[in-house]
Amino acid sequence: MTKFDSDWIPQSAMTIFAHPDDAEFSCSGTVAKWVKAGCEITYILITSGNAGTHDPTYTPESLLEVREREQRQACAVLGVKYIEFLRHDDGRVVADLNLRRELVRLIRQYKPEVVFCGDPTQVFWLNNRLNHPDHRAAALAAIDAVFPASEMELLWPEEGPAWKVHGVYVRTTAEVNTWIDVSDTIDLKIKALREHHSQLDDYKELEETIRQRAAEAGQEKGMLFAEAFRVVRLKED
Repeated sequence: MTKFDSDWIPQSAMTIFAHPDDAEFSCSGTVAKWVKAGCEITYILITSGNAGTHDPTYTPESLLEVREREQRQACAVLGVKYIEFLRHDDGRVVADLNLRRELVRLIRQYKPEVVFCGDPTQVFWLNNRLNHPDHRAAALAAIDAVFPASEMELLWPEEGPAWKVHGVYVRTTAEVNTWIDVSDTIDLKIKALREHHSQLDDYKELEETIRQRAAEAGQEKGMLFAEAFRVVRLKED
């Protein structure tokens, strides 16, 4: 097995996404698989989803509390030990220098070999969805923090020693080059998603959708269920 093969598992990884539940939808089958193999994974949530509801009984403050609790419960299902909530406002994420610096600090602190994020270029998702601007901004901020900022010795030295991320696993529908077999962890992915009660109306439909998407991703590679990524290899050795 060589580095970045589908069966390769790093010692440490980090997910950087905009909202609670984004990582669960994007990569939690892989997260659960890697955790089982001993990989230490850190979740970074740029917002706490404090505007993500159509329920008028919530306030931003009460929704933040609920969604952070749901995220912690989802992480417990997956075995993720470390969670950082940056508490930027939902719907207002900007990939500016302040956010980049926050992410650089966390990358240097946790030293992930792999970073999971979204695709900053993806405005359209298939033919029936538009990609949330927070998702694109979070992905751009993550990529800009990974390279070159985190590995620049003279940039923000007070945020910790420089660190080079080995690879970025981009959740995208474009230019996919790596498929991770999640047949043994698809149930954990679904269970983790079910912890996000405030965001879900139909659990049966959710499970059917997740299984269908994972089956479609795996079909090309002969896997029962898979998660597909574009992997950008920054450090091969």
